[in-house]
Amino acid sequence: MYFEINTKYGDKQRINSLISSAPLGTMEATVTLPSLLVERLMSGANELDLSISQYCQLLLENHLQDEENTVDTDPSILDPLKLINLDESRLGRTIPTQPFAVGALSGHINRLLPLKYGCRMLWHLLDEQGSGPTIHDFRAAIRASVTPVRELLKQFDEHQGRERGSRTHSSFPNGERAATNRFLNHYMIRRARAGETNPSGALYDFGLIGLDDSGRVQFTESGKRFAREPNPILDQSLEGGPSLSPTERALIVSQVRNNMDKEWAYMRHIIDGIHIGSNTPASLQSRIHRRYGPGTKANWSESVIPHMRSGVLGRMQALGFIDRIFTANRVEYSITPAAIHILD
Repeated sequence: MYFEINTKYGDKQRINSLISSAPLGTMEATVTLPSLLVERLMSGANELDLSISQYCQLLLENHLQDEENTVDTDPSILDPLKLINLDESRLGRTIPTQPFAVGALSGHINRLLPLKYGCRMLWHLLDEQGSGPTIHDFRAAIRASVTPVRELLKQFDEHQGRERGSRTHSSFPNGERAATNRFLNHYMIRRARAGETNPSGALYDFGLIGLDDSGRVQFTESGKRFAREPNPILDQSLEGGPSLSPTERALIVSQVRNNMDKEWAYMRHIIDGIHIGSNTPASLQSRIHRRYGPGTKANWSESVIPHMRSGVLGRMQALGFIDRIFTANRVEYSITPAAIHILD
């Protein structure tokens, strides 16, 4: 069941109208939502910088997942990915590659802890000569192990009372095939399709991994440095703290700033906007629309803009560039000292 709802925040009648006419499988049903529930949906979507349709889909997926997964997960499942248990001698091979530079990153990439997880999984899979797995084998290994990782992170998010925008488990998939495929395609690596030159996926797009001549997944120099850095979640403690260390953040920022011009320009556009007062979802979306919307060089559609806004804000929060401030049903953004340093 999936509702495709395109609406502006505050338009309650539009939400009810669209939900009332939405098809449910092969049947149609009329649903009238109470005003309070509509307000809660709008508030929740606003907090996460999502469209109403994206937020409803997230609620449905999380509900199904919570019903299916109720058993506590043993923290030792992360042991193979800890720095102390990985063999430094297997990191001898690296390959050059070019990060994604033809545009801003996909809005699907809204967290950065999966980058660390993917790099540590690749390190774990390197053979004694430092040769990596094929794309198929890499994806298969992650498919077999990622769901318990999500459940473990979810347990600790709930224990710590993490706010929605800071939950470490939210970008990891549940056991459903579609969710896992999205994770593999958007965060790990996907083969190039017809008409495409290169693979895709955040690990590849950030230039942390590449493919050698035999089609095996290998680290780049940047990926190797990132993999070797201690991580607050995987290596130190699941009890609080950011998803990436300051050094890990600095490595990703350097990669973007030096090699991903379009992504860096988009981040700068967001930072500049928040700095001069476009610090709410609506005002920031209007700013993005003027620079990247229909008729511009980027030519993002009306439905794509909220998605791209949500993605970049998630990435920038993970990099320590922005904070979210919640007051009642309203969210505002503020830039951090790290972002101010960029402006200077």
